[in-house]
Amino acid sequence: MTELFKAGFGSLIRTTAAANPRRPSVPEAIAARLPDLSRDGVAISDLRERGMPLVYVNSAFQDTTGYSSDELIGRNCRFLQGSDCLQPEIQSMRDAIARRADVAVTLKNYRKDGSLFWNELRLAAVSIAGGEPTHYLGLMRDVTASRAAAAQIAQSTRADMLTSVLNRYSFVEDTDILLRTRERPILLAKIDMARFHDINEGYGYDVGDQVLVQIARRLTNTGAALVCRTGSNEFALAHPLGNADEAQATIEMIRHSLAPRYLVAGATIRIRFAMGYVVGNQTTDAMTLVRRAGAALHRSKSSAFLDVCAFSPEDDRRARNRLRMTNEMQQALEHDEFDFHYQPQVDLATGTIVGAEALLRWHHGLFGMQSPDKFVGHAEDTGLILDIGASGLRTVADFATRVNRDRPVPIVFSFNVSPIEFKLRDMPKFVSDVLTASGADAAWIKLELTESLMVESSAEMLSIMRHLRELGVGLSIDDFGTGYANLRYLEDFPLTEIKIDRGFVKGLAQSRSKRVIIESIIRISSELGFHVVAEGIETEVERTLLRDMDCDFGQGFLFGRPVSAAGFEALV
Repeated sequence: MTELFKAGFGSLIRTTAAANPRRPSVPEAIAARLPDLSRDGVAISDLRERGMPLVYVNSAFQDTTGYSSDELIGRNCRFLQGSDCLQPEIQSMRDAIARRADVAVTLKNYRKDGSLFWNELRLAAVSIAGGEPTHYLGLMRDVTASRAAAAQIAQSTRADMLTSVLNRYSFVEDTDILLRTRERPILLAKIDMARFHDINEGYGYDVGDQVLVQIARRLTNTGAALVCRTGSNEFALAHPLGNADEAQATIEMIRHSLAPRYLVAGATIRIRFAMGYVVGNQTTDAMTLVRRAGAALHRSKSSAFLDVCAFSPEDDRRARNRLRMTNEMQQALEHDEFDFHYQPQVDLATGTIVGAEALLRWHHGLFGMQSPDKFVGHAEDTGLILDIGASGLRTVADFATRVNRDRPVPIVFSFNVSPIEFKLRDMPKFVSDVLTASGADAAWIKLELTESLMVESSAEMLSIMRHLRELGVGLSIDDFGTGYANLRYLEDFPLTEIKIDRGFVKGLAQSRSKRVIIESIIRISSELGFHVVAEGIETEVERTLLRDMDCDFGQGFLFGRPVSAAGFEALV
């Protein structure tokens, strides 16, 4: 058989040399050694024999298949295909052999030990003595590793790296396929893990990752056809239904599967979830269902008890309104439609205006003047609050510089800061840059913080506040006592002022408990060196009571409503 191979291979070399007489020829002795030096498997089958048996295999072919030469010679190589004889590539080979044509395919083969390998095979028809082809020369390369690597890369583009469930792009694609191939409805749900930030901050990001993996596993075990991680702490799933009436029971099953505590890092954590869902069929597309489930999820997240919410047309309307508001707010930033009105703060002992709170307003082209409660929440959800806050502080600092020019006793301006700005912006550097650019004295600016920011009393947050105090700006807790009021804040944070919420001031004369609470806040603040501002003062009785309690400053309609910048300049 070696002689046959030499003759066949030599024939190919002689043919090539004849076609290229100027090229040096390869000695046939060297040519005969080439197959065993090759890393590719080489095999020859005889077309003249029944069944086209193998008549030659090199050592690489034997190493790849696990069969010895004696076990291979005389057999048709199709036995290497095992039970995978329906591969379309096999038909391509048969068609080419029938025409005595060359062919290249990649197909599955099986080694002697039963393990699968992918074979990149090239077949060339050759003639030993000239004339019609008498043999097929095959070159086989094991491409199992490269195919596995390619499959892994393909999978990584479809899957979330942490949880191994689908990413959102693949989820939409596969949901569309599911909708097209299934006649019955599917339930599409979006699920958001509440207070994920607290777990990351309290236990560490590695624990947060463990929780996400466990959530993905529980959702996968619900029997859902598709599970996806759509965001940091947000998941989605598509679950087949027998009929639309099964939606409520299915969503309850999903909710119960997520309810048990999560065991991580030696601790058990109870987690709450917001959940919105929609039922769809072949008449809807995946992107529409995802959007509608997201709109229902938004309503669930906004509810006090994170109610599970089914999509309703009203959700769609709200979602469109949010999108429209986002676009309008972006345009408002470009056209300087955000401005401030200033409400006076007075010294209760003398009645002198000593400060003002800068209150954000939106001069909407269609709806007129809009107060912050109409748009600040949405600005925080979309991140636009960063641009609004940056522009706002510059405006207030410039105004403070203008108002205090040549004033013997300066006016102090309070500016409300969103917690998001503290988390996503280098506040000390930003405030310092604003003060430098405007020429404002740091003592003229006071930043009003919400109690929700105090809850996250991390070392980083304390450091930010201390750096702000080192600049000389004041720090005030707004609406003290209405949220997460905790006297520990007064000890831990470098505050300069506490603002008593208007809810404690209203009806002060008729409520002994309110008077006791306010007196206590004033007494503690005085001992700690804080100023106290009472909000919402509307009557002389309230003013007199607060002054007699030694409250420092007051703010409310009794002293003046919020007015434009020009109106405030005239007032002072």
